[in-house]
Amino acid sequence: MPIHTLSCSTTASGLHDLDLVIQSLEWLCDKKQVVKLEKTTSFHGSPITLLTIKLSRSQSRLTLSRLGENVLRLLINEKNERLDDENRLHFRLSQNELVRGKIRLANGNEDIIKMTAKIEVYPGEKPQDVLLKLLTESLERCTRRGWLESPPLD
Repeated sequence: MPIHTLSCSTTASGLHDLDLVIQSLEWLCDKKQVVKLEKTTSFHGSPITLLTIKLSRSQSRLTLSRLGENVLRLLINEKNERLDDENRLHFRLSQNELVRGKIRLANGNEDIIKMTAKIEVYPGEKPQDVLLKLLTESLERCTRRGWLESPPLD
């Protein structure tokens, strides 16, 4: 599939269960010890933790497939709005829903996980066509693995 990397980032305040957020991200990526942590403080001085992940090409493909039918279809429908000039697909997942074991795109006022997929585009290819191929192949993999209705269970 035409993808270089998939990056994820989110924050956790002192009110979040940091271990639960980490476990949720590891579950989404199907990989242990992939989350990098950076402890810092917010503008007002309260402690926060920045969590980041950068996945390899093969792990990126698997993670995209784990998003499930609803998210993948929404990304397919909105591919032109979510693709930037540097061939990156941008979307946000709900952190709260992921902790509950559900994968859903975030709406306005909730904790989010920022996802950025760098797609692989060669001269002569249209980025939108390459992105459609990537998302369609992810949906096909999702179907083959039986993840259409619910995310994979560990």
